[in-house]
Amino acid sequence: MPGTITTVDASDNLFVLGETLRPLLTNAMGSSLEIFDTSGPAGAGPPPHHHPWEEVYVVLDGELEVTVDGESDVLKPGGVAHVPAGVTHAYRNVTEAHFLTIVTKGKAAQFFAQVSSEVEMSPPDIPGVVRVAASHDI
Repeated sequence: MPGTITTVDASDNLFVLGETLRPLLTNAMGSSLEIFDTSGPAGAGPPPHHHPWEEVYVVLDGELEVTVDGESDVLKPGGVAHVPAGVTHAYRNVTEAHFLTIVTKGKAAQFFAQVSSEVEMSPPDIPGVVRVAASHDI
């Protein structure tokens, strides 16, 4: 299978829980990894959850508080957090934040796209997010 070259400008904007996720690389593109350019205002971010794929956050700008298995730390630009598959985690943008979300093969891109297209986000319909999450093993 050929490689993939893309840009942020060529990516879709998926709006999920106050953040914009732009898929840069997905399983549908033939990759075993998925990479999302993620940004959002202070206070945005998902509640505690877990899923069957690993996840990595790489902070590019701002501050991101990441909680992994009950332990929290605030990451600044250059900070990296790794979340093993199946481990409960959450994050919150302490300030406006810009970071990469990198996941191993799973259903992350499908989940984000479905939530963005089917669930009201102003204000967030949390039961709708939970319904879609359950269909993706989250």
